[in-house]
Amino acid sequence: MKIIMMKANGVSFVLIILTFLACKKSLEEDNGCVHKLVIPVSAQGTLSTSDYNLINALFTTNGINHSNLRPIRTYRHSMQTYNGIHDFRNVHVLEYTKGLPIFTGTLNYSFKDDIFESYAGRLLSGTTPGIIPSLSLGQLRKLFIDDIELYNHLGNQFKDSCVNAEFGYFNLNSGTGDTTEKIVKAWHLTPSHNAYPEAYYQDNGQRIYYFDGIVYGH
Repeated sequence: MKIIMMKANGVSFVLIILTFLACKKSLEEDNGCVHKLVIPVSAQGTLSTSDYNLINALFTTNGINHSNLRPIRTYRHSMQTYNGIHDFRNVHVLEYTKGLPIFTGTLNYSFKDDIFESYAGRLLSGTTPGIIPSLSLGQLRKLFIDDIELYNHLGNQFKDSCVNAEFGYFNLNSGTGDTTEKIVKAWHLTPSHNAYPEAYYQDNGQRIYYFDGIVYGH
């Protein structure tokens, strides 16, 4: 009985692998320039050293666990109130899990006179998929260049450009009003030296979002 079960599981496993490989193979590849971008949670990014150190001190002093939060930017302003001048600071962070960014996990922490007041956004509460990607960099580049052509008719302009691809997670319910989490493995694609156009793809090749950086008026 055990042998039969093992054989049945083995067949099932082979079928799953074959299906996975068939899906992966069905996406074409572009052998042009593409870099896998890896930004650790400890990265300072564009923050100055003084701001980076100040942010870490603020979180530590206020007892906020920030081991999975990467600071992105910060703003400070002073305001005259009825009881004197107060210093206000906002710190925008990106949440990480399993060492990978949650692309939809941006939060805004507010401090008054270096004391934590509140944060806006939602911390991850559920589980996430694995950390091993399925798509190749060549497949991602092909998807991205094709979408640039589809939406902006600029595929030829970018065909010789390098592309950055960053792996992480995406909550498909983010911004929909549905507070349940639907976390998938995802990729963020941009040209290497520009923020736009940008696109997010599920790790199965399905497009989540494309934006060319142009905001059209009404």
